[in-house]
Amino acid sequence: MRFLDLLAFIVSKLNWSLHAYCLMTNHYHLVLETPRLNLSSGMQRLNSGYAQWFNRRHHINGHLFRHRFYAVLVESDSHLLELSRYLALNPVRGGLCASPEDWPWSSYGASLSRTSAHPLPPGRELVYFGQAHKRTRETFRAFVEGND
Repeated sequence: MRFLDLLAFIVSKLNWSLHAYCLMTNHYHLVLETPRLNLSSGMQRLNSGYAQWFNRRHHINGHLFRHRFYAVLVESDSHLLELSRYLALNPVRGGLCASPEDWPWSSYGASLSRTSAHPLPPGRELVYFGQAHKRTRETFRAFVEGND
């Protein structure tokens, strides 16, 4: 998908760390670490680059994204984990799928080691759930799906 390809390029080019993402039908969520003060320029590249491609492809003009991006500073590990859970459950709460694993446009499935054609690696939130590979994923799934 073009958006994820562009996101992967920008993450790499700007040395961002992408913890989690979720693409919805009319918006998207990213949980990013930006070691340099380049969030605004990166988001401008992402949004304008995708909008230009989309508009050319669909022969339309104008803005694709209605508002400027909104950013929240994550100041604790618990906040990072809650954001990861929120992103995973967003399509379920929006009525788009029955389980967060079913939504193909999220880092959640890749984090559970499902096959993913996306150019982005699974989120780094798993480091908070231990070192045993299989058990880590089970614990993360229980956390996200409320079985913790």
